[in-house]
Amino acid sequence: MLAPVDPLEVLSRFILQKKWYKPSDNSVKYAAFMPNKNNQTSVFRTSGISNNVIWDIGDHEVSAKLCKPILGRADVHASSVTEKDLEVIPSEPPERHADITGWPEEASIKRVIAIELAAEARFYKK
Repeated sequence: MLAPVDPLEVLSRFILQKKWYKPSDNSVKYAAFMPNKNNQTSVFRTSGISNNVIWDIGDHEVSAKLCKPILGRADVHASSVTEKDLEVIPSEPPERHADITGWPEEASIKRVIAIELAAEARFYKK
């Protein structure tokens, strides 16, 4: 699935930390989308597959490899990412994996973008 990412595709960011979501209203916090030290945010391309398959990806490709339980996921459309001058680059293996790249260097701007993505994301509790 190394085809270019369509703007209408759904991207799932698996939630691994309690500080990445707010249980009281099931909202996503900006920390969930902040890039790692390589200036990337790992996501999976989940359009066209069932919820059970999405959770299986989280369990087998994320939780098992990082030894952390999946607490939920934040789904956002690829267009929400690209509208913020970021890119979604296919990055397999594992299958369906992609990275959000193109983050600015300035921390405050990264935070603003991550806040916007979190506001547009839909949270699903595991």
